[in-house]
Amino acid sequence: MFNIHNMAFLVIVTVLLVQTACTPAVQTTPMSIDGTRYEPAVERYPASVGVYFPDDFYDNNFYHETNDGHHHTFHNNPADATRRALALAFETSFAEVRYLDTLQEGLDAEDLAFVIVPNIVSMVADLAPEVIAVMMIYQLEFFADGEHIHSWRISGIDSVSRSFMQSQGQNVRPRAISPEQFDAVARRAVWDAISVLLAELDQQRLLTDRLPATVVNDKAVGLSRRMAADQVTLAMVGPIFDQDQVPEKKRLEACLIEEIKDNGLSLQAVSLQSLRDQLYPWFSRSNYPRRLNDLEVIIKEPAVKERLQELGVQYVLNWDGETTSSQYEGPLYMTPYGILGYESADKTSVIRADLLAVEDGRVVTSFESIRKGTDYTLGLILVPVPIIADTEEDACEEITRQVDRFIQTTLQK
Repeated sequence: MFNIHNMAFLVIVTVLLVQTACTPAVQTTPMSIDGTRYEPAVERYPASVGVYFPDDFYDNNFYHETNDGHHHTFHNNPADATRRALALAFETSFAEVRYLDTLQEGLDAEDLAFVIVPNIVSMVADLAPEVIAVMMIYQLEFFADGEHIHSWRISGIDSVSRSFMQSQGQNVRPRAISPEQFDAVARRAVWDAISVLLAELDQQRLLTDRLPATVVNDKAVGLSRRMAADQVTLAMVGPIFDQDQVPEKKRLEACLIEEIKDNGLSLQAVSLQSLRDQLYPWFSRSNYPRRLNDLEVIIKEPAVKERLQELGVQYVLNWDGETTSSQYEGPLYMTPYGILGYESADKTSVIRADLLAVEDGRVVTSFESIRKGTDYTLGLILVPVPIIADTEEDACEEITRQVDRFIQTTLQK
């Protein structure tokens, strides 16, 4: 006998089966760790660890509906892609990785430094017409000596805008998101989280205290030798005397110094605060050089030159910069179901610098870095999630590398 309720049930089941068959499950296309975020100076920890993937690890099924007028539902299970990415991360970090059938097997093994139990916490996505964004969140539990010793939550996020996809020659249909486009963003979010794991592993002291010292690779040894032989001290001079009163300038100086330290450059930076203390009264508030010509005059002072040389300063970097952003635009709505949609704003960071030689107080060369990006605010139901384009860090990295290359080239002549 015909029953409309049974018919409705069959229709719903059929639709779900069709959607599940034609939508992505985060394909496991081989990818590599983002080298810009993780360039290890250590080869690996000379230790054995166990890894146990719990039974429910593979039961993480997520459903995401597109917000593009078509309301397609994507069914995703990121377990396989996550397992492959984690395997690469663990095998990169430790001398031996033993994959366990049970947690108890690892707890009973006396030769393991600890056992790692990964869990997928959530997969959040915003599938709007103008931007696709995915955030992966993982929880890693660590066990040793028969007990739980540490929890560590990591996340990764990636997004792509319609304008970027079009610039790459992709066929982006109006108000439509393809499974392939979604899957590509989801994969990169997985690997972004794994990059965070690798970059911050050495900061987990409860874990590293249980590990032997890391093995330093040949690249790091060579780098240390080069820095010891050729390191150049560079004094930083910003546009204003008291940078505490202008947070943007203080942030930029910190960014430049951090890039010099973190990127293994042949430079050693002296902050403006340290320079002011060492060069008083020439760098006092009333005498502080507001223009490049003023700085040249001060450096040529015999007493200043002598003091800088006593400090080992060979060059002075006179820098200035700023970051500008447009107004946020886009369909971001507060609805009874939560926050939906997105906003975006274009951002540009510019840093310019002049390099002066202490030897004669003259400008040797000038540098400029201009980096552009887009900030997003995504409405992911519960909370708005900001995705910030780190244009300042990119500009800092570019200009410090320019300075380093120039100085090394000069020293080799």
